[in-house]
Amino acid sequence: MKDRLSAGAETVVDAYTMQRNRKPTASVDVTVFAVPHRSNDDEHVWFVTSLDVDATTAKAYAAAFRRRWGIETSYRQIGDFLPRTSSPTFSVRLFYFLFAVSLYNLWILANILVSGKHQPEKPPISTPIFQRLILTDHG
Repeated sequence: MKDRLSAGAETVVDAYTMQRNRKPTASVDVTVFAVPHRSNDDEHVWFVTSLDVDATTAKAYAAAFRRRWGIETSYRQIGDFLPRTSSPTFSVRLFYFLFAVSLYNLWILANILVSGKHQPEKPPISTPIFQRLILTDHG
């Protein structure tokens, strides 16, 4: 696939069988495809999926997968704000989760206000710095 990309192909799609050699052994048929990077003309972004992809639909799938990455990243970053608990009480756990989502939304808002952009490339305020700002006693 890399040879075809270096030969000038814009999009490459291939069937591939992924195999696990350690026990329990298994194999699965997947589709591997590469599309041009959005900002760097010399690079490609690679994807692996179980969906049927061809050269005409590869860019649409890549756009959908990129949107999904943002959602996955958001859920992972909410975990940065989530307090640890061992409480089995649902209402306590729900409160902690909703509080973490609120802090995450506040962090997003702070980054938008500081950067002046709706979607900054990289957040100017990291989560550890934001947590320190929130936890600092200003009194």
